[in-house]
Amino acid sequence: MDNVLSFEEAVRNAKHFENFEDVLITLHFHPEWLTKIPETRRWAILHHIVYSDFRLLSKTIENETILDIAKLRDDLSDMLKRIERLVKLDELLNYAREYQWNKCYEIVKENSILGNEKPPYRLFYLIHHLAYADEIEQFKKFQQIENFQFDLTLRVDRKKINDIAREGKGKNFAQYIETTYPSYFNTNYTDDQLYEPSEQAKKHTKNINTLMDQRSIYNESDFSFGPAKNHLTRTEADKKVKPKSTPSTSTNISNKSLQQPTEAILSLLTCSLTRAIVNDPVVAADGFTYERTAIENWLQSNDRSPMTNEKLAHKNLSSNLVVKRILTSITQ
Repeated sequence: MDNVLSFEEAVRNAKHFENFEDVLITLHFHPEWLTKIPETRRWAILHHIVYSDFRLLSKTIENETILDIAKLRDDLSDMLKRIERLVKLDELLNYAREYQWNKCYEIVKENSILGNEKPPYRLFYLIHHLAYADEIEQFKKFQQIENFQFDLTLRVDRKKINDIAREGKGKNFAQYIETTYPSYFNTNYTDDQLYEPSEQAKKHTKNINTLMDQRSIYNESDFSFGPAKNHLTRTEADKKVKPKSTPSTSTNISNKSLQQPTEAILSLLTCSLTRAIVNDPVVAADGFTYERTAIENWLQSNDRSPMTNEKLAHKNLSSNLVVKRILTSITQ
């Protein structure tokens, strides 16, 4: 894939605010480069992007945070507010991961909105940390905070809170929450259909996987790209298929793309809501890519992001031209 940059090229483009489309593609394939500081430079790609949200506690070689970098600009009041909010969310979820529930409690008590939101790069909301750790009593304590109630519809990779609980130590939590709030966890819950890919999407996913296998895009790798590992696109047997021979140069996929980790490629092509491969990819106000019909159905009854639960600034959708180009290169 010709628009995957080298590390030096990605840093240079970020520094000069150029070719951000190619920088984005490159970071999908090499997410570790986002906070990597080149030997001869002071800032990572992330710091250049913010100066023009990601791991906001990441620091420069001078020990400056992303918030410090943003403060260098006097015209970024809205960005500063957003970064400050995301830093606080990061702090909350770091405490949750370390089971420091009293510190989490104080943050939510101070700003209850944070209890049901997360940054775009985090997998779990606060409720999922509690569920995974089987913390029923802590859950009850949070529920007693004035003007706060957990949003029990929050999901991780389409999985409900009780499912996340059972994946961890939370068998008792799962039973408690199913008994106490049965309407959210029965098999006929109305919101379930919003997360289900259509039959057409399932067929498209199967076709794209077949084409990718035929062109030997898949290569076994230890690389992991977050939630994408739970997508609907391959069976366990498929994941173990050995790489095939390099395709002829007559295809539109360059040899460079064949070396990219499987999960990174699939992450680019996967709908954030249904986990099926997209056919008509669009970007919503939260910055995530969705299948158009899936996110349109979501927006009919929701004004919050399905990935962060933050209220969306608007409901406009923009075509994701980067993903469309990749899909075209696979299907041609």
